[in-house]
Formats: sequence, C-alpha cells, structure tokens
Amino acid sequence: MTLNNGNKETVLQLAKTTSVELLEETKSLHDTLLTCKNISRLLQILDKNPWIDLELNGYIVKYKTRDELYDNLPYYRKTSWKFYDLYGNVITLPPDIMDLFGKSTVYHSINELENKDQLTIENKFLEQFNKFISEHGMDYSSKSVRIHEARISKKEITGVLEGIKNKTQEFLDTVISLLESG
Repeated sequence: MTLNNGNKETVLQLAKTTSVELLEETKSLHDTLLTCKNISRLLQILDKNPWIDLELNGYIVKYKTRDELYDNLPYYRKTSWKFYDLYGNVITLPPDIMDLFGKSTVYHSINELENKDQLTIENKFLEQFNKFISEHGMDYSSKSVRIHEARISKKEITGVLEGIKNKTQEFLDTVISLLESG
C-alpha cells in the first residue's frame, strides 16, 4: 500500500464516515459495500476482499452447484426454509428430510435482499424434492406430502443482512486501525 499522507488521510476519513453511516443506517448496505469496494481499490487490496463483490452481485455467479455454494457461503447466509402446501399451511417435515433439504442458501445480491420481505421458491423448483419425499418418506402421511412453495422469512433475511453489516464493520474497523497505526 503506497499512499501519500494526503491520500491516506482521505481514505481514513472515507472509512470513518462509512463506518458511522453503517452504524446509523443512513445509507443502504448496497451503497456502503460500493464504498468499501472503492476503499479497497484505493488501498490496492481489492483482490484480498472478494466477498465485497460476492455480496454485491450474489454468490450464484461464482458457485454453480448447490453443494459448492453451500460449502462456500458465509455462515450468516445459511438459513432454514419453511415449507408450505397449496393452501399456505406450514408443512413440518421429518428431521432427516429437513437435514437433507431444509438448509437454504441465501445467494441473492444485497440489493435483492434489502428490498424483500421474504424469498419464495415456487413449486416448479420443488418437483425433484416432492419426488424424493414421495419415494423416501417415513410413512404414508409423509410420502403423500406435496410442497407447493418454500419461503425464507423476513426474520431470516434480517439475520443475513445483520451478518453482512457485521462483516462490513469488521472490514472498516480493520482499515481504520491499519491507516491510523501506519
């Protein structure tokens, strides 16, 4: 990092201002991440912070399979689905089936998440899941369950956003600390 004192002070002030904006929630997380990307660019450490682009663009752009995606997602982007039948009733699945299919991956871009009350996976994406349940259900009632949609609630989305906010704050704190001590 080769910054002269004027540039160093400018980046330090930008990081401090961004940290306050993040704390006070005066800017969207999307805009805050864009500023963090700019800070990384100015410090020539953009390649050391690929998570910024993944949060901005969504994780599906980098990871192509569900397993690869799940293995590489940050902990705060791993949630649980809630499943619903055709009439909107919650379906409770046996624990072994929930272990296989109940883990959701919130791979969406920060912009998508900030503007959603819930994420819904429609029936057409659940056909394989329904087929598996009908073939491997524990008993007659679990074999006859048909999931119409899966949802990630606002509470789960809020948890993801909090995780992103915390990681962003850690990044800003590290930048501020490095610039103040160097």
